Amino acid sequence: MNLDLRLCKLRFYTLIIILLSALLNGEPAFAHRDDYIDETLVYLTLEKGEVEAEYWLDGGYRKQEDSGKKVSFLSHNLATEYGITDQWMIDGRVTLEVGQRQEAVFQSGRFETRYRFFEENEKPIDVAVSAEVNTERDEGDRQQPAIEPRLIFSKDFDLLNVTLNLPEEFFLRSGNTAFIPSFGLRYNATELLRLGAEVRYNTHSHEGSIIPQIWFAFPHETTLKLGYSFGFDRKKENFGRIAIEVAF
Repeated sequence: MNLDLRLCKLRFYTLIIILLSALLNGEPAFAHRDDYIDETLVYLTLEKGEVEAEYWLDGGYRKQEDSGKKVSFLSHNLATEYGITDQWMIDGRVTLEVGQRQEAVFQSGRFETRYRFFEENEKPIDVAVSAEVNTERDEGDRQQPAIEPRLIFSKDFDLLNVTLNLPEEFFLRSGNTAFIPSFGLRYNATELLRLGAEVRYNTHSHEGSIIPQIWFAFPHETTLKLGYSFGFDRKKENFGRIAIEVAF
């Protein structure tokens, strides 16, 4: 294991300890049903006028295609969500990545809007729609803009939530499309603790990931999410993620 990867892991675990120590003061309470830690969006939207700010840190490594060498990286992600009505919300996100040269570069960005048709559990299956405009840096160091409509299906079984996302991404420069389904499971173990997992696969690039994850629903509308992404098929990236979200 190289020195940079060790430093990534040290920073990652240090931040976990600091956040847990700071947040464990107070009585636990149920919080907003947050999105899964990667790209699986949940059915519920923010209430009208509600704002959520989120920061998450990624630390891990990816394999280079030509040499197979593991290259470590850190990513800083900032996101904000806003409830326009009780059933319609918007959110935006910006990601900066710090690579081997310790220079921060703009990695990706997105703007998304989401609408749900009914209250949760009014129908046999909850259905919502989402539309996203995004851009992401590819392996050739070029930004690839895209638009992404999405269907969201959700079902609660007592304390267990099952969510399926069916997004189709349209790349504006190349004209290519990608079907990227994702599936999430979450179990509300206690008022404080939720456990879950997420699977995502890109049928165009043949890249997949499996992400076991855990939520801590702290007082004052604060949520801490932890997870680790294991890449499979052609996915050459493994990383840990810690996210902190606060609602106002």
